[in-house]
Amino acid sequence: MSIRRTEIQKLKTGQYIMVDEEPCIIKASERSKSGKHGHAKVRVVCVGVFDNNKRSLTIPSGHVVDIPEILKGTAQINFIEDTSINIMDLESYESVDVNWPAEEDLKAKIKDLRADPGKMSMAQVEYWKLAGKMLINRVIIN
Repeated sequence: MSIRRTEIQKLKTGQYIMVDEEPCIIKASERSKSGKHGHAKVRVVCVGVFDNNKRSLTIPSGHVVDIPEILKGTAQINFIEDTSINIMDLESYESVDVNWPAEEDLKAKIKDLRADPGKMSMAQVEYWKLAGKMLINRVIIN
């Protein structure tokens, strides 16, 4: 699990942040002015990548937070089960079990591939590896 550290005020909407050991995508951020004796604060609203839980946090603007490194790759689908999908990386030939994606359009594409083994042999998936977990991000049908 590779993680960088950066200041909270440098982050923008659409970037990723680690909150409670869970990678999250930032949906909104706003900065409040400092008070008479205080520091400026940054309020961040984010959504978990794997659990889709909404999280909100308020942090002083000078603090350093963890940013997950996203490793992207392409893989071939070996087989599809009810609870997981076995994929093989096209560069390292490593086989890994990945959970079904949460998005309905990706689920529908994978179910179509499961019904047609000829299509599945030519299909590839784009996956993301972040915070020690893997996520299918896109299905590519050739």
